[in-house]
Amino acid sequence: MSLSRKSVCLCLLVTALGIFLTLTGCSSPAAPIKVGMMPITDNSPFWVAEQQGYFKDEGIQVELVPFPSAIERDSAFAAGQIDAGIGDLLAVAAMNNSGTKVKAVSVGQGAVPGENRFAILSAPNSGITKPEQLANVPIALSLNTVNEYITDNLLTAEGLKPDEIKTTNMVKLPIRFEALINGSVKAATLPDPFATLAEIKGARLILDNSKNTVAQTVVIVRQETLDKNPEGIKKLMRAYDRAVKDLSADPKKYEQLIAEKAKIPGEVMSSKEHPLKLHFSEPQAPDRAGVEKTISWMKDHGLLQKDFQYSDLVDERIIKK
Repeated sequence: MSLSRKSVCLCLLVTALGIFLTLTGCSSPAAPIKVGMMPITDNSPFWVAEQQGYFKDEGIQVELVPFPSAIERDSAFAAGQIDAGIGDLLAVAAMNNSGTKVKAVSVGQGAVPGENRFAILSAPNSGITKPEQLANVPIALSLNTVNEYITDNLLTAEGLKPDEIKTTNMVKLPIRFEALINGSVKAATLPDPFATLAEIKGARLILDNSKNTVAQTVVIVRQETLDKNPEGIKKLMRAYDRAVKDLSADPKKYEQLIAEKAKIPGEVMSSKEHPLKLHFSEPQAPDRAGVEKTISWMKDHGLLQKDFQYSDLVDERIIKK
């Protein structure tokens, strides 16, 4: 066989092999879906789904990327380094306001009251035992975040006027926790497990969101990922849903995993007087009223320069009931 005929045969063989690989689905694997993970209990369904092999069952590669705080996670969204993560509606609106296009595809925790607990607590020996005693008392929290949003909503519902609600900015949770316990501040707003640990250490619970849904967390996805890989995100949320069902059926089974990943102190996990509640609802789109309330609050606080509607911040296509 001449060299030219050999070359033609080789080309035909390579072409046929390429067609075969394409038809049999043996093309190069899809890029993994990267999920930004903070050490918070809200992320529990993703850890359970990974442990149980639910991502593999759905035929997707998922990489859980750790971040120490929401600031680093949101920066990764802006840089296109992650596809998804758990946050809150304020973060969704703030990122879109700054030009990072993301949408909430599902509620994480907070679909029913008491799922993701935030609490306003007074320092031990402060003498503060009632909401009205917090009038004009600086409350340590992270300004312009869900902490302030929750604090405003809880206190105004108890009759405090907006100008009676005073705050002091203390972003880092461990520092805020210590300041509350040692009395450097008279009051603070803390999420669980810090809120529960503060109660164990002697702080007084004044108010929490255990009877309302004012502080929903949401699954956030980059718009580019939703456009390019909607089926992958649907599979991600199916795996998440399976994990939620597992957590609902037998939460004790996953306590060690969650305690390790969310860095929950042992005394919180073992507390009988102040048990840490871990409850998750099935995936569902954020409710319109809650989204509009968040947008209104952010506008009132000068945090949004753009006008957003529900559909600008929520993608209802992923969770279909």
